[in-house]
Order: sequence, then C-alpha cells, then structure tokens
Amino acid sequence: MHQRVHKIPGMMGSLDVTKVHWKRCPTAWKGQFQGCEKVASIGLEAVVDNNLWFWHAAFGFPGTLNVINIWGRSSLYESMIDGRHDELDFEFLVDGEVFDKLIYLVDGIYPPLTHFLSSESDPHTKLAYSFAQDQEAHRKDVEQGDAQHDGGG
Repeated sequence: MHQRVHKIPGMMGSLDVTKVHWKRCPTAWKGQFQGCEKVASIGLEAVVDNNLWFWHAAFGFPGTLNVINIWGRSSLYESMIDGRHDELDFEFLVDGEVFDKLIYLVDGIYPPLTHFLSSESDPHTKLAYSFAQDQEAHRKDVEQGDAQHDGGG
C-alpha cells in the first residue's frame, strides 16, 4: 500500500516527532514542559503509516526538548544502535519485489541510518526536487495521525 500511496517500496511509515498541547499541566512542571511554543506540551515520537495506523509511539517527552534530544532518548533509536531492530527485519513482497528491511521516511534532521530514507535538503535535479516535495508531503502522516486520534481530523 505504501508503494502505491507514497511511491517508496518497502516503507513502513513516517517517523517524526510532534508536540501535543498539555492544557492542564501542573504549574510546578511548566518550566520543564513549556518550550519555545510558550505553552506546556508533551513530545510524541511516532511511526505512522498512510492509513494513520501507529506502528510505534513514545509519548511523554518534556516540551522543552527538541527533536534531536527526543531522538537521543528514544527506545527506537536505542534498538537501531544496539542491533535489536535488525531482528525485526524480514522478507516481504511488495508488488512482486522482495524487500528485507523496514524503511522509515524521515526528514533531514535524523542521522543517516540504514532504515531511514530522507530527501536531499537542497535538490539539484528535477527528479530529486520532485521526490523531496512528495516526501515532505507524505511525512506529515504523524501529525495527521495525532490529529485523527485527538478527534481533530
């Protein structure tokens, strides 16, 4: 399904971090959870597919943390670094083609790991530019999944 929707064979979903507004954050915790948005928020790291199905979610990061800080505390990151994530890989068939590694669509802030696919930050060819635009549009699955879960979508 991802190949038809996102044009990326073997793609598991989009990995991203979004922040959720915490309206009733206790006053004593606001300094820890109030980031540059000037409202208390909680970070959500998630892998979401095109059907807005959450395949991975880590919730509860203080809103003062940026994406890099959240990624550094991530259990998904830890599993990729220590090799446990490779145990999840399996052979699967997409439109008659065999794949053996789950691929996550990410933006350029994530490190270049074998499971990540990101576009060029400064594409110089028409094909690279087209791919970058498609990728940016599809990477919004996490935000759409959060909005859908909240009842906002």
